Amino acid sequence: MESAAASAFLKSVMGRLFLVLEEEYNKHRGLAQETQSIQQDLRMIAAAMDDRIRALGRHERTAVARLYSEEMLDLAHDIEDCVDRFMHRLTCKHRGGGGGGAASSWAHRVAHELKKVQSRSSFADEIQKLKRRLKEAHQRVIDAIPVACGGQPSGLPLPSMVASSKPCRVTRNPIGIEKPMEEVQLLLDEVDGEPQQLRVISIVGFGGIGKTTLARAVYDSPQAKEKFQCRAWVAATGSDSSPEQIRGILRDIHQQVVPRDTMDFDNNHLEASLKEYLSDKRYLIVIDDIQMDEWRTVKSVFEHSSTSSRIILTTTIQPMANMCSSHGNGYVYQMDTLGEEDSKKIAFPGIRSPELEHGSAALLRKCDGLPLALVSVSDYLKSSAEPTGELCANLCRNIGCHLKEDHAQDNFSDLRKVLLDSYDSLSGYALSCFLYLGIFPNNRPLKKKVVTRRWIAEGYARSESLRDEQDIADDNFNKLVDWNIIRPVDTRNNSKVKTCRTHGIMHEFVLHRSFSQRFIMTLSPDHPRMGANARHLSVHDGKLTECMASDEDLSRVRSLTVVGNAGGAISYARKCKLIRVLDLEECNDLKEHDLKHICKLWHLKYLSLGDSIHELPRCIDGLHCLETLDLRRTKIKSLPIEAIQLPHLTHLKLEKFLSEKKSNLQTLAGFVTDDSKGFLQFISHMSKLRKIKIWCKSVAVANSSSYINDLSKAIQKFTKFPMDRDNDCSVSLDSSDEPSETFLSSLDMEPCSEGYKYDLRSLKLCGNFLQLPPFVTLLSGLKDLCISSPTLRLDVLSRLANFGKLLYLKLFANQFDNFKIKQGTLPSLRRLCFVVQSVSSGLPTFEQGALPNLVSLQLLCQGLVGLSGIDIRYFRHLKEVTICAEATAQTRQDWERAAQNHPNRPRVMLVKTANSMESEELGPCAMREKRKRFLDQPSLDDSLKKMRLSESSSWTQAVGRQVMTTATIASSSVSIHLHAEESGSWMQKTSHP
Repeated sequence: MESAAASAFLKSVMGRLFLVLEEEYNKHRGLAQETQSIQQDLRMIAAAMDDRIRALGRHERTAVARLYSEEMLDLAHDIEDCVDRFMHRLTCKHRGGGGGGAASSWAHRVAHELKKVQSRSSFADEIQKLKRRLKEAHQRVIDAIPVACGGQPSGLPLPSMVASSKPCRVTRNPIGIEKPMEEVQLLLDEVDGEPQQLRVISIVGFGGIGKTTLARAVYDSPQAKEKFQCRAWVAATGSDSSPEQIRGILRDIHQQVVPRDTMDFDNNHLEASLKEYLSDKRYLIVIDDIQMDEWRTVKSVFEHSSTSSRIILTTTIQPMANMCSSHGNGYVYQMDTLGEEDSKKIAFPGIRSPELEHGSAALLRKCDGLPLALVSVSDYLKSSAEPTGELCANLCRNIGCHLKEDHAQDNFSDLRKVLLDSYDSLSGYALSCFLYLGIFPNNRPLKKKVVTRRWIAEGYARSESLRDEQDIADDNFNKLVDWNIIRPVDTRNNSKVKTCRTHGIMHEFVLHRSFSQRFIMTLSPDHPRMGANARHLSVHDGKLTECMASDEDLSRVRSLTVVGNAGGAISYARKCKLIRVLDLEECNDLKEHDLKHICKLWHLKYLSLGDSIHELPRCIDGLHCLETLDLRRTKIKSLPIEAIQLPHLTHLKLEKFLSEKKSNLQTLAGFVTDDSKGFLQFISHMSKLRKIKIWCKSVAVANSSSYINDLSKAIQKFTKFPMDRDNDCSVSLDSSDEPSETFLSSLDMEPCSEGYKYDLRSLKLCGNFLQLPPFVTLLSGLKDLCISSPTLRLDVLSRLANFGKLLYLKLFANQFDNFKIKQGTLPSLRRLCFVVQSVSSGLPTFEQGALPNLVSLQLLCQGLVGLSGIDIRYFRHLKEVTICAEATAQTRQDWERAAQNHPNRPRVMLVKTANSMESEELGPCAMREKRKRFLDQPSLDDSLKKMRLSESSSWTQAVGRQVMTTATIASSSVSIHLHAEESGSWMQKTSHP
């Protein structure tokens, strides 16, 4: 009966279904073509308008062009949303109801197919609407910016009508410039004994930081007038300049340095004439705000000069500064923001009162020591009859409005132009990444990995090329750093940015632009108003429910970030059907029953949870698209196997686990190993793993041999690669809790088979050892090495000479053996860091010719006295020296004097010893203390026994407990027992003086 009923039902329903399909066939037949068509239309129109905007020039970009760029970005996001909704409806798994037999099952399938038909129809209609929007946007811009026959936008000046130099604003009697001026003036002289040669000095920093003011102060100083017989100041023309405009720079220089009675020259031979005249002169030339194409054109005139001449360039772009100063013995001078006292002197000249001090504190934080922002605030307050703290507080709340491009307040016009200049330099997804920074609070460092992984999850790292999304996200991040839009706070061993911050006033500008474009809605005490239909929500302390109506449209929301109490924000998250990022790491009141609703968010790609969560539900398998699961701040002790089996999971930021199925995981942080049998299998199933951090737990003597063998095989499998491939993987091994000094030195690998090699990019070893593990010497391609041990002996250090490709070396110890680094040792090394608890035993000495490519030397040593026998003149490419801030005044003076006598004038930087010990890598003692609260947890093998998937499983799938947060593990330097031979050593033992 049930079968007959099902058959009758099917005939009836399927008949109507075929009628519907026939009616909709023509609409669906070209659905794929329509999708491709609208995307191609978007690219074509965007490219055409980019040509128009490029003709305007970055410094002359109009408000219309800016609005067009924003509208195209909004359309691109809407098209992505449309496709995502359609694909979700077609590809999500159909889940039938409970009972009901065949009829019920067929009914659910038919209903699902009908929904697919409706989805296709709705999608086709939406595509047509988007195409109409695209054409209308295009027409609006055409009407607003008509183009003449020659391709030049009408009403714009022709290149020949534009002056070769643009005016620049220079502050008179600048505040806080004394030390920078002294440092740059030192670069005007040659070091005794050095040959006379041209030096290019690039002053780089964020717009409005005072680059032009500093360059002008140096240019006009009595010392410069006395030392240089020829001087010229030129303001560059800006980007997208014509060749004739760029030649105008040389023409301006020629007019200023060549006497008028000898200025008879052919304009076609301008370069030759100027080069001949300057050939035997000592000159100082300043080119303000230079661009790459301008420097390529003019630099040939100044090459091969041997008269100790100087060229000073200013730019906001870091690669530009690096490239210009790569000529000869160049120097890049990085501008810093002003301190609090200097900021007050600029913002409130001659005005001080307790009420003003209190009311202006938040405003000064937003200005963030940026001179141009402080001058703008000062001008604003001067225009008021009574500058008070209350007025400052009001300006602080509304400063974003003053940065709006069509605002009538002239006091902020210069600052607005500088900020828009950075804004206009970005387009497409790079612009989305820039606006996205407004989500994060600016009162704390921001982790690069968090930012880039969220960009990827949002779809802001897509490309038509075959490039990896992580590479694209890194490029967008680096561009923001290169343009000095965001500034590094902390860097890794390899000098790559670890944490960063947006400049205070730029962060306010980003927020305002994001609000106006409905890109971000931030609900906080500073921004209590509700925006309409934003893409990204950021909620502070439960403000969402106070500002949002219950029927608010959240269909466009892609991310939700909660800081403090969520209030009703989680219930609103259920309505965000396209949400891709849910950041609840700092949410205080998230409940575990909320997770059941979160696990229904099919599009979610990034999820982070906070310390109110103790357990994940098994329904987490509903997060089909999840790529990053960050549980570092949770109190979770074990994971359901469904979390491990998520098909797209790439980064699991938690703890230790195993998986029988193939995994996409690339990062595994904080894995604790003991004498359990699961570790080798774990490595073998993580074929895409690129980064692993392991704690080697102390094991019984009876089991140590088997454990060492398993660990050696696991490392062997992880590091074995074909000869024609480079290994970009990193390993961190910590054996600090293993009392045996021979444990890590027992790790070894079999000889590599033909056609293969052992290779790693980065290795971190932490422990108590006397010899270098034999396997380390097999890693000839190692680029980054960090070793930490209570004592580092000559036997350990002598083996390091084998690493000819090593770029970064960091050594932690309570005590070093005395040793000398020989000539020709570590020829590729760029950065060397010593972190020593005591220098009573002495630091290494260096032979002339050792470390020929060293650019950074860090001596983070308590009790450092003077130069400790180190002669930095041996390091010809040295750019920076870092010592502890606790060093005595005499020691600081000794290093500053040594830097002044070095041809490169390396910067001497001070860091607090506590920060250096805790930031990137921790010393053995500090690490041991941090681990105490973790190591009393059950062993990994015990956890594996809790979750047997089936009797036939060869080994158990499970998850271990949290041992350490990834941030902590990432900051642990791992050491290992090392094996060394005396023969051919690159370090010689020396006796105490």
